Amino acid sequence: MQDIGLLFNKVFKIIQDNDKFLIITHDFPDGDSLGCQVAVFEIISGLGKKALMVCNSDIPYQYKFLPHVEKIIKSLDDTEVNRLDKNCICICLDSADENRFKLDVERLKHRCSLIINIDHHLGNTRYGDINIINSKKSATAEILYEFIYSKYKDLLNYNIALGIYTGILTDTGRFQYENTTSSVHLIISHLLEFGIDPPEIFSFIYENEPLNRFKLLEIALKRTRVLNSKKLVYSYLLTKDFEKLKLPFSAHDGIIELLRSASKAKISALFKQFGKDNFKVSLRSSVSDCNVAELASKFGGGGHKRASAYSQKGSLKEVISNLINAIDI
Repeated sequence: MQDIGLLFNKVFKIIQDNDKFLIITHDFPDGDSLGCQVAVFEIISGLGKKALMVCNSDIPYQYKFLPHVEKIIKSLDDTEVNRLDKNCICICLDSADENRFKLDVERLKHRCSLIINIDHHLGNTRYGDINIINSKKSATAEILYEFIYSKYKDLLNYNIALGIYTGILTDTGRFQYENTTSSVHLIISHLLEFGIDPPEIFSFIYENEPLNRFKLLEIALKRTRVLNSKKLVYSYLLTKDFEKLKLPFSAHDGIIELLRSASKAKISALFKQFGKDNFKVSLRSSVSDCNVAELASKFGGGGHKRASAYSQKGSLKEVISNLINAIDI
């Protein structure tokens, strides 16, 4: 059983004793990963230390309002990263395992003297030298808030509050999932004191869609299928759909939640192609007794009981068939 207070003390001392940091999160980032990344960047920069953010994906248009996102670097080959010496500290956020980075992990370990892994996913592989993992938290942002409130309360400002609020808002499904606890609301209440504007943030994330995104939604809805024997509703999007509509991959965001609302289904799935014979599969459960994290783990993925994901190689037909065969209801 990890002592969170002791781990917070260790991380605090490491930050105080070092001057150069890499802040990394997973590819295809979401509100929690990016919110945490910019919040940590704000803390370290505020201490007068050198910090670089790395994410091996384009930043989704929904999150470009976040402070500092324009400074995020996509590759360890970037000139700025190469200027960091081998004694830099790597802070990995919201990433259950090393494969989520889509970076050269061995090179990363060679470059960094220590890796700090902060995450809230149940299946985290504890790949860090220091691992702060709490799957009972709604978001990695909730863990980060507790660390900042404990050790850097005086540095809390609008930018940090905005990042943490965004992480919690999105990972609680706009405060609708069962991980929306009383602690979450207490944190949000405190964050509001820093002047963040909930309607404005909601609009940036959920009311900022390019018009072609509605055509993408139309495609997904037309392809929707229901398999009553498995209590499953699913649809799919192909690379050519995104290319034809000139939309980024992140335009799929939110479609899985529409599928999840189907009344006769316990499980919803959205298959999203992101390369030849490569698919990312989002899973949602609409009932508490159906654990999609266990389902995702069968394919090397994971997440949470009601919201999980995995990646798989194969044809669309094969990937759909594999999921159907894995469902045991």
